[in-house]
Amino acid sequence: MKVKLTGSATGAMLLFTASGMLASVLGIRQIDKMSTVSAWTVSSHLESGQVITQRSLKKVRIDQDDVSGTIQNPRQLMGKTLKVNKQAGSAIYPSDLKVKEKRSLSQAIPSGRVLYTLEHVQKGMPYGQMSDGDRFDVVVRSRNGVRTVARDIQLIGINYPAAKKADDNGLKNMLLPKKSQDANQPGVSLIVAIRPSDVHALTSIRASDTIAMIFHSAHDIAQGTQLNIDPKQRFRNVEMVAGIRRSNVRVNQ
Repeated sequence: MKVKLTGSATGAMLLFTASGMLASVLGIRQIDKMSTVSAWTVSSHLESGQVITQRSLKKVRIDQDDVSGTIQNPRQLMGKTLKVNKQAGSAIYPSDLKVKEKRSLSQAIPSGRVLYTLEHVQKGMPYGQMSDGDRFDVVVRSRNGVRTVARDIQLIGINYPAAKKADDNGLKNMLLPKKSQDANQPGVSLIVAIRPSDVHALTSIRASDTIAMIFHSAHDIAQGTQLNIDPKQRFRNVEMVAGIRRSNVRVNQ
C-alpha cells in the first residue's frame, strides 16, 4: 500500500534530512577544531639553503601533534636559513635552521692585519651609523701641524664605556635620543684592523691631539679607486752643509 505524502510532510522530511547533514558537518568541524590548531607553516616547498621570508610562511590549521616543538613566532624565522628541505604545509623546528657559528676575536681579523683599539676618537661621529667593515683614514692635528697617521683602517666593532650609576646627569643622558647619546658619550673607542706598520704611528697619538677620521666611499673601494687625501707637496728638503755639520732645511717651492 503506497502512502501519498502531502506537501507539508515532504517539506518536513527535507528539513529533517538537511538538519541531519548540517549536524554532521558541524560535528566534523567541531572535531577538527578539537584536534587541530592554527600554526605557521611553510607556504611552498623550500630547499635547503633558502632564506625564510614573509612569503615563505602561511598560517593554517594542522594537527596538534605536528605543532609540538615547532617555532611559532614568525619573527624568529624571518631571515633564517634552512639546512633541510621543507614540504609545503609543514612546520619548522629549531633543528631545521642553520645556526651562525660564533667566531673568535682572532678569526675576525683580516689576513695581514692586527687588531688595535683606537681611543680619543673624533667627537660627534654618528657611531650608530657605522658598520663593521667601514674603512677610513686617521688624520691628527697637533702643535706640530697636521699629519696622516694611518690609512685604510677597517672597523671591526665599537666599544662603548660601561654605564655609570644613574644620577641626575646619567638620567638626563638616558633620556636623550640614541644619536645624541652617541655624539656626546665620552670614552668611546673603536676596535679596528690595521697594518702592523701603523701600530707605532697610532700609538704615538697624544690625548691632547685632535683626531679626524676620513671615511671612504664603499663604491670607490669596490671599484679600486680609493681617493688619496694627502695634500700636494709644496716644499722640498735641502741638505745644508756647514763644515762637518749637516742639516735638512725645508724650502717652499
